[in-house]
Amino acid sequence: MKRYGFAWVLRSLLAVSIFTTLGIKPLLAQVDTGSITGTVTDASGAVVSGAKITLTNEGTAANLATTSGSDGGYKFSPVRVGSYKLDVAAQGFKTTSTIHVAVDVSSNVLINFKLQPGSVSETIEVTSEVPLLQTQDASVGQVVNQKSVNDLPLNGRNF
Repeated sequence: MKRYGFAWVLRSLLAVSIFTTLGIKPLLAQVDTGSITGTVTDASGAVVSGAKITLTNEGTAANLATTSGSDGGYKFSPVRVGSYKLDVAAQGFKTTSTIHVAVDVSSNVLINFKLQPGSVSETIEVTSEVPLLQTQDASVGQVVNQKSVNDLPLNGRNF
């Protein structure tokens, strides 16, 4: 009788562990990426579809390319934390560049381009600043620099 009871307990524990393992939802991990989105328009404000947008990491020179959709919009996601350069080229317009676009943890950077008529061989370079308020989504993220970490009180530190 004891042998059957022990086998029943083992089978029950195995069944519970299998159902528990399969029932766990995937946990959302913290990510170290952000995104870059925007719209490509011409000088009159009309959208430019089919414009080629190239994203280049200024530290590693790795690049990605996409084209603007029928609404003139583009999106690079996920984008690793770092500083980037964006180049936009379209038929009949001057090539436009934006440098030093900073992507931080969970940030959604909005970069809109207004293309000027001209040949593709001409280049316009635009510099922009990061806005103080992000309105694209409600996520919260913060970048902690080395000084902030050094100023943290530590337990047992002798002053």
